[in-house]
Amino acid sequence: MNDKKKDRGFKSFKDLPGATPKKEPATPKPGWHFDGDENPADRDGTPLPEGATARERIARRPRAFGPMEFGPPHYKDDGSEEMQLFASHRVRTMFPDDVKKEVGSLPQDPREADFAGRLDLRRETIFTIDGDDAKDFDDAISIRPLEGGAWELGVHIADVSHYVRPGTALDDEALTRGTSVYVADQVVPMLPEAISNHLCSLVEARPRLAYSVTMRFEANGKRRDYSIAKSVIKSVKRCTYRGVQELLDGKDTPEARALAHLKEPLEQFRKWTNVQQKLREAKGALKLESRERKFVFDANWNVVKVVDYPRHFSNLLIEETALAANQAVGDFFRARGLPTIYRVHPEKDPEEIEAVAKMLAEHGILVPQKERLTGRDIGRMIRAARRKSNAEALIQRIMGLIERAVYEVHDHQDVAKHFGLAREAYLHFTSPIRRYPDLIVHRWLHALQSRGAEAAVELRTEEFLHDLNDVALHCSGQAELAEMAETAVGDLKVCQFMEPHIGEKIAAKVLRVSPAGLELSLLEFNVTGFLPARSIGERAEVKGSTITIRVGRNVKSFTEGHPIAVRLKDVDFLKLQLMFELV
Repeated sequence: MNDKKKDRGFKSFKDLPGATPKKEPATPKPGWHFDGDENPADRDGTPLPEGATARERIARRPRAFGPMEFGPPHYKDDGSEEMQLFASHRVRTMFPDDVKKEVGSLPQDPREADFAGRLDLRRETIFTIDGDDAKDFDDAISIRPLEGGAWELGVHIADVSHYVRPGTALDDEALTRGTSVYVADQVVPMLPEAISNHLCSLVEARPRLAYSVTMRFEANGKRRDYSIAKSVIKSVKRCTYRGVQELLDGKDTPEARALAHLKEPLEQFRKWTNVQQKLREAKGALKLESRERKFVFDANWNVVKVVDYPRHFSNLLIEETALAANQAVGDFFRARGLPTIYRVHPEKDPEEIEAVAKMLAEHGILVPQKERLTGRDIGRMIRAARRKSNAEALIQRIMGLIERAVYEVHDHQDVAKHFGLAREAYLHFTSPIRRYPDLIVHRWLHALQSRGAEAAVELRTEEFLHDLNDVALHCSGQAELAEMAETAVGDLKVCQFMEPHIGEKIAAKVLRVSPAGLELSLLEFNVTGFLPARSIGERAEVKGSTITIRVGRNVKSFTEGHPIAVRLKDVDFLKLQLMFELV
């Protein structure tokens, strides 16, 4: 190994020169990432030197915006509104030729030689549970009861790192993207579909390479031990959340009947999940019942309605298995005193908590006066808010007590903490098809298991850790950009959906008031909009959950949770806003 890369006495990530201080995590700004726009001349396709940094690798990637090969027709037109939103959020919609060339050399299915040295689990009852329209299956599960009410649980994750290797265009492209982007009617994958939807996807009845985390839990839910090994699996069934829920609820539906042979393991998973949920609550983890909007399209990809996406117990089941596997792998690194990319959810700054608490008190929500809040405290406030007529607005305000989660490099001394989950040394391992940090964790997990001390030394070098910190920061920024793109495309779909209703009188409810105006819920359409105070009158004043606005000599008042009648005046496709007027 090159002398430059040898250990220089580094003990903890917090001691690394130039590292982010523990109390001031590097929160990426929207739009921040290395995309190489400053040095377009460098994108000449010449090979990068061995050991190139993340910044160099990203800067040298060819541009990758253009018509997409898959999905609705408007994504095949780079001048469409949807594609222009992608462009404004720097979403890479095409895979450059060097990536296509490498993908073309990969097999359609794993080869027999790939199975050598792996744990063979092809005869085990392993299955996937995903949404109805999912195509990239990166996690499968298995369970069997042990004596005394204990369980042995397996979480089997697609072994993407077997095919996406360092030094390849595939890896550089995945790093540059950082994450897959999921919008209302399209997925922009981190990896080409030949990998994400086929070769690495844990499809039913076909052998697939995996990384398996086997964990044994006591009857009280405490993890007894765990092991991690590369494996080959064959999923016995592709299940959906809806179908699993129907089976667990005892419904006699075609999908429930098709899953009847999995009833016993699914019942075991239900017992295990219930125990894990109680443990999470006891630890003070934040429990949110989030509401997810889903667009329903016709054959021509026009929005015909907007519905609330159903949330099943089967969703919680999969979440708990992922949490368990992610934690086990995080504990693997921590036990060995080694740094890696963790998922960090910092606590809110006390001064910011004080400001939010003061505002919440005006709305009758009291923030506990204690040294540090827990997720349980916030959960209790949210449950209290749900009993009020303006619940949506109160919950939005309560969420002001929570920071964003980011990726950061930590080690066993500067331990990564996740406020929302009430966990330490928690990382992302279970979605390497769609998240680059997971792929990095897979890669170094295998390096440590296969090369031991040699890999551990490499993982501690200052050069490597500086680079890994850049990767973490870049991936945090890309995740935030992906979320912004998802929101923007969702707002566009709402505008497209509502445009035919311009001029119509619409029944609404006041969701939230602010000095700027009223956030509205359009009851019939299940979408939200905004009514500016200036369009009603002048001298808007907010007291608690009520806004008063002077209209000539009169004063109009509007209170959160109360009905209001408006007319859709226009749709602004530039600002992606619905424009209303009072009826």
